[in-house]
Amino acid sequence: MLRFFIRLIVLFMTVSMFASAASGVTMFPLEPPDTSSPRATLESFILYSDVFYAAMRAPVPDPYEVRESLERAVRCFDLSRIAPTIAKDVGLESVLRLREVLDRIPLPDLEDVPDKNEVKKQDVVNWRIPHTELVIGKVMEGARLGAFLFTPETVDQLDKYYGEVQHLPYKDGAAQGIYEEYIYSSGWLIPDGFISRLPSWMKQGYLGQAMWQWAGLVLTIALGGLLLWPLLRWHRNWKNRESSSAWRLVRLVFPLSAMGLCFVMEYIINTQVNITGRVLTATTMAIEALFFLFVAWAILVGGNVVMHGIITSRHIKEEALDADVIKLVCRLVSFALVFTLFYRAGSYFGLPVTAVFASAGIAGVAVALAARETLANFFGGVSIFLDRPFRAGDYIVLDSGERGEVKAVGMRSTRLQTRDDVLITIPNSVITNLKIVNQSKPQQDFRIRIKIGVAYTSDLEKVEKVLEDVARNNAMVMKTPAPRVRLRTFGDFSINFELLVWASRPQERGRLTHELSKAIFYRFKEEGIEIPFPQWDIHMRTGKEDAERQAEYVMESSSRDNL
Repeated sequence: MLRFFIRLIVLFMTVSMFASAASGVTMFPLEPPDTSSPRATLESFILYSDVFYAAMRAPVPDPYEVRESLERAVRCFDLSRIAPTIAKDVGLESVLRLREVLDRIPLPDLEDVPDKNEVKKQDVVNWRIPHTELVIGKVMEGARLGAFLFTPETVDQLDKYYGEVQHLPYKDGAAQGIYEEYIYSSGWLIPDGFISRLPSWMKQGYLGQAMWQWAGLVLTIALGGLLLWPLLRWHRNWKNRESSSAWRLVRLVFPLSAMGLCFVMEYIINTQVNITGRVLTATTMAIEALFFLFVAWAILVGGNVVMHGIITSRHIKEEALDADVIKLVCRLVSFALVFTLFYRAGSYFGLPVTAVFASAGIAGVAVALAARETLANFFGGVSIFLDRPFRAGDYIVLDSGERGEVKAVGMRSTRLQTRDDVLITIPNSVITNLKIVNQSKPQQDFRIRIKIGVAYTSDLEKVEKVLEDVARNNAMVMKTPAPRVRLRTFGDFSINFELLVWASRPQERGRLTHELSKAIFYRFKEEGIEIPFPQWDIHMRTGKEDAERQAEYVMESSSRDNL
C-alpha cells in the first residue's frame, strides 16, 4: 500500500493538526504502543496516526517512520476476528476511517478517560467514547491478553460510523478528504489523467467504490476467466496425449499458470483498481481460496508426476508391490501436504480449523472401525513388502492347493494366475497366513523328477545312458546343472530309476515332463528296454487235492492231542 502513502503526501502538506507534537516523537524500533488502559490506547492511536501524517507530509517521506507509525496505530485495534489474508488492508482502512470519525466528533478531555490506576481501582473492562459507539475493551484471551484495544465490534462497524458522520464538518486543523482520496485513487498502471477525464457519474461512489472501480473489478475478473478457459482446454488436450517422457511435467503447467493468474488478478484488484472495504474482503478471500485450490491441484499433480516418473523406470515393474508402495507413499505425501495446506489456509482465512479437524479425527476413528478388513488387507500388503516372500512374476504354490504365477501384488490383494489361465484374487490378510512355496526362489531354475522302472533283466548302464541322451536332446532342459540319472530302489516288479533335469522356469514343468516321458518311451522301445508292469502268478488247486490236504491236517491234529 506504499503507493497510496506517496499519493497522499500532497494532501498531508496542508495538514497542521498535531504537527508540533508529532515532530518531536522518537520512534524506538521495538517499542510497542501503550495499551495498558483506555486513556493510553486513545493517546497512542492519536499520537502514532499523527506521526504517520507528519511523516507523509515531509518533503522526502521516511519509509521507516511511515511504516512504524502505521503499524503501531494498527496495533491499537483488536483484529483477532479478521482473517490474516486481509488483516493488513483492514488495519490500514481502520486507521483512516477512525481518524476520519475522530476528526469530526468532539472528544473528551484525556483526564476524563480511565488510566491504568482507575482501571485497577474500578476494574474497568470496557470504555466507550461519550456519545458514540466507539468502544475500547480489555482483551480477555490470546496474545494480546490484558491490553485495551478498539473492540472487534468497533472495527467491524467503522465503515458504518464513517457513513454516519461523513456529512459533518471537520474540526479545525483536521486533514480533509484523506479517506475518500485513498479509496478512490488508482495504482501506477492507471494514469491520473485517465481518471480525471472520466464522466462524473463514473467517479460517484457506490458501496465504498467508485463506479470506475466497479468496472475495473468486473473487467479484471472477466479477463481472468477468459484466460483460464483456454489454459484448461490446452491442459486437457495435452493430458490425453501420449508422452514419451517418463516425467510428465507438462501436466503442471495449468495449475501453476492458474496460480500465477490468481496472483496477478489479486494484485490488479487490490493495488491498481484499489478496491477497498467489504468488497475487497470478499473478492480477496474468493481469489485466494481459488489460489489455494490450484495449489492443492499442483501438489496432487506433482505427486502423480513424481510417482509416474519413478515407477516407469526400468528397475520397477508396474504390477509389482514396489510400484504400489511408491504410489502409496507419493499419494500419502501429497495428501499430507494438501491437508497441511488446507489447515494453514483455514487459519489464514480465520476459520476454526482446529475444531473442524478434531471432529474429522473422531469421524476417522469410526471409519477405521468400519473398514477394519480393509485395514487388515493394507497391513498384510505392508507385511508382504517387508518380508518379500514373493514378487510379481514368481511361481508359487499355496498350502490350499492353488499354484500359479503371481501377476500383481497390491496393497489390498494379490492376484495369482493358474495354469488353467484362471485369475485368483486373494486378500493380503489371508495370503499372509498361508504356507507359501515359492518355486522361483532362491533360483528361477526348477528341478523336475521323472520316475521310470525297468525290468530286472535290463542292462543298467544302457538304461542310464539312454535316459541321459534323451535329456540332453531336449531343448527345454538346461545344460547347467547337467541332467542326472539315479537308481533309487529295487521294486517288486522293476528296478526304479529317476531322471533329474532342470527347467529354466517352474511353468515349464508340465510340458517338459510330457516331452521327456514320451521320448523315453520311444527310446526304450527302440533299445529293447522293457518297462515292466505288475504281474501276479495264480495257482489253481483241484477238489481231490484239497481233501487230501484236509485229511493230513486232521491226522496231525490227533497226533498232537495223544501226546
